[in-house]
Amino acid sequence: MMKLYDSSLSPFAARVRMALAFKNIGDWQSVTPPGGLKSPQYLAINPAGRIPVLELESGYLLPESEVILEYIEDLYPEPSLRPQDMELRARARVLCRIADFHVAEHMRPLFAQMSTANKDSQIIKTSFANIDDGLGFLNAQLCPGPWAVGTQMSTADCALVPILYFVKMLAGVFGVNNVFDNHDNVIKYWNEAKVQPLSVKTLDEIAKGLTDYMNSQS
Repeated sequence: MMKLYDSSLSPFAARVRMALAFKNIGDWQSVTPPGGLKSPQYLAINPAGRIPVLELESGYLLPESEVILEYIEDLYPEPSLRPQDMELRARARVLCRIADFHVAEHMRPLFAQMSTANKDSQIIKTSFANIDDGLGFLNAQLCPGPWAVGTQMSTADCALVPILYFVKMLAGVFGVNNVFDNHDNVIKYWNEAKVQPLSVKTLDEIAKGLTDYMNSQS
């Protein structure tokens, strides 16, 4: 049985769970990183100290959520998260890259600011400006929905749905009320994709994880 080093507070782990649920794969186990992400125990599993990591039945520890999705797709090709059309398949990969490097990467400083008593307004301003740029790149690549590259769910949706949820959450925390307002395609995508049954399941998991975390801090 595969083990997924997992957290409901990670959009990257959420994308893997979303793919596993889409393919109706039950032969896996969710595992909390032992001792936390920076513990010696977990750094022995992934020296980068990040999640997710998929431990294969061979014992190999596979990091990087996008690579994990590709592995799952190769292992369980049906039902497919890869569009049949080669251009749409490429566009799905582009959307994953934009989501990771131009949106999610700029959320990291904001998570740090959430736990800081004296918040740095410049870091917050710069982070949201960078996120806005990334949303603009997404806006230019999204296809008519309800999914990111058309009528069928793809790997792009596994990436985008959790990441956009966290963008909205962080915007609420820091009082940014118009985070999607300049990006009509992003708004349309979010409104359509977030209500799809598999999105609802994934977002409910994240919301529960956030609630449990906040309760543990109080």
